[in-house]
Amino acid sequence: MTIDYRKDIIDLMQATGSDPQSLKQSMIALKIISKIYNQAVLGNPPENKNEVVKIAEKADQAVKNEPEIKTENKLENKTEIETKKENDENTVEKIKPKKTKEELEKEKAAKALSPTVLKNKNKYATITPIPKPVVKKIIPVAKPKEKQYEIRRKLLGAEAVDENGHSVQYFNEHLTRIEKLENGDTVTLLDHLNDSGNRPIIKVEHHAKSFAPDEEIIEFGPAVVHRDSFGLYIKQDSNGKNLSQVNPEKAILYLDMNTVSHFNLHENDLISIVWRVSDPSFIRVRWRYAEAEVTIPEKKEKPDKNKETEKHKTKGRHKSLLHQLEKKEKQSSEKQNEDYTSRIDFDLDKKRVTVVVGDKSLTSNLAKVIEAHNGVARIIEMKQASNVLRACKESNYVILIQSYIKHSISQILINSPHKSYSIAMATTAGQLAVEKALYRARYKLNVTDNDQIQYPFLVNN
Repeated sequence: MTIDYRKDIIDLMQATGSDPQSLKQSMIALKIISKIYNQAVLGNPPENKNEVVKIAEKADQAVKNEPEIKTENKLENKTEIETKKENDENTVEKIKPKKTKEELEKEKAAKALSPTVLKNKNKYATITPIPKPVVKKIIPVAKPKEKQYEIRRKLLGAEAVDENGHSVQYFNEHLTRIEKLENGDTVTLLDHLNDSGNRPIIKVEHHAKSFAPDEEIIEFGPAVVHRDSFGLYIKQDSNGKNLSQVNPEKAILYLDMNTVSHFNLHENDLISIVWRVSDPSFIRVRWRYAEAEVTIPEKKEKPDKNKETEKHKTKGRHKSLLHQLEKKEKQSSEKQNEDYTSRIDFDLDKKRVTVVVGDKSLTSNLAKVIEAHNGVARIIEMKQASNVLRACKESNYVILIQSYIKHSISQILINSPHKSYSIAMATTAGQLAVEKALYRARYKLNVTDNDQIQYPFLVNN
């Protein structure tokens, strides 16, 4: 006879709890089942049958009692869990908001889709959708407006100003010369900026007008650049006209290193300088002429000896001719006969005035300044300091031209403890600068000029 104990074992396992007592009882029951199986199937009965009966009865009683308790507890726990789960679901349903009609339609459509479609949909969900084509409205660009402005010439370059006198655009000297812009001209500019930040010039109308008296600009040149031990300088234009004839402050202009470097100046170059009538001491280099700007006469056949050849006064030829004519022009009778009108009110009372300079030929026009103030002039050329005190010994006033004498000579004359003269220094050989120095020497003021000195300028001048 075969005993089917599988259901009993299943019931036993389901009734077994996790506590030690329940596990121990289940182990005893399994041993009893094993012994019964050995007796029935393998034919190995226990030695004492009474023992088997007692064990079986004991196990049967334990199985009947214990599983009922455990099953009851398990069912109670299961009922509590299910009740709790139902309560939680009800709570979630109460808290969860109702879905909108649109969301319900999406869920319905998603359920209707096949698994393959859903898979591809999820796969490409993160890819940015292709934007819809946008048709842009093309706005036609308005034609740039044009406007007219007046030109005002500057020392360097020019500027365009509006009707209120406000500067609209600056033109450098190069562009000013290309367009031939002069004071009072009218330019037509586009009312927008190009890549260079400037308004393009459309048209130039030439109807120049004169400056106001104080703002008048004097241009001197082309002038030849010369060199001496002090550096590069100019004193004449290409026609032989001296700088002192048009500028009362300067007889010779030494070029500072910044100007020389900026214009890349060398000896024999031709340049143009400018200043305002109201401030002749402030001189600027406006332009350096290139070789192409200098007119060179074409070669002609040799004329007959009986015919007089015309002298060509071109800028190119003056570069070589000015050196030969320099000494003659310095001694020109026109310069010697010029009279100087005094600008400061004082009288030298026939006193002797000695002007000390490094090159006497450059300052011959200064004698007229001394004579205009009733003085006796003597101009000496002094290059060595050995005899300078003896040369000025009989003088009442000594004027030093700072631009043309050595520092050692000026220091001997100024600091000599035995000097019997009153001394002053002019920074340049300009006639007004020398006249101011004469006034300071006459009244024993500062050796050099400064802003504290009040000169008694004549009203008419």
